[in-house]
Amino acid sequence: MRSDRAHVMSVLVAALMLVSARATAEQAGAEGAAEPAAPAPPSATQRTPRVAAAPAAGAREIATTWREGFMVVPMIGINSFQGDSGRNTGPGLRLGLLAGSRLTELLSLNIGFAFDFVNADVPAGVSASQYAFDVGFNPLFHFPLEKLEIVAGPIAGVFVDYASLGIGGGPSMEVWTYGWTIGANAGVMFPVGAKVRLGGLANFYLRNPIKSCLVGGDMCVDGADSIKTLALSFAAML
Repeated sequence: MRSDRAHVMSVLVAALMLVSARATAEQAGAEGAAEPAAPAPPSATQRTPRVAAAPAAGAREIATTWREGFMVVPMIGINSFQGDSGRNTGPGLRLGLLAGSRLTELLSLNIGFAFDFVNADVPAGVSASQYAFDVGFNPLFHFPLEKLEIVAGPIAGVFVDYASLGIGGGPSMEVWTYGWTIGANAGVMFPVGAKVRLGGLANFYLRNPIKSCLVGGDMCVDGADSIKTLALSFAAML
């Protein structure tokens, strides 16, 4: 009897242990299925995309203030004759134009034109008019900065001057003069767009007469005193 009871007890214990093991295994499987899978670590070979660095604001602004190719600079301002040549004259109108090519950021080659109306101060009863026209080679050196552009350059060319003087209602005397010119340009231009700059130019002309002749006569005079002219103009660089 005792041996049968011991055998039965052994079988019951083994059955309980088997059932308990199965229950534990099922519970562990359910918990593992409920937990979310951990994200896979990033691959060591994956590269982070790089963002290109934006160019400096100053460099971008300077780059848009000039362009290579044809360039034209119209001007309008006032002239003033200096020294002895400026006696009995006042400020007059100056019209000018530079036309050429911007070769590099720092250099342009231009042909310059200037037309001066001389404002003669004469007594009552006397009529006078005088004009001077210049044409020459006007290269410019450009110095672009972040907010403006400085320009400067020499002038070398020729000029023609015409003067008329009359007294009362009588006939007038007309004289024309020609010669060569040297001088300089200097100014500051401010960008107002990708292709346009506005500013001011100062021009100095030293006109050296070669010959002066009376219109309608055979009388000519070789040489004369130099004529110094200073002009200040509003200009647009296109």
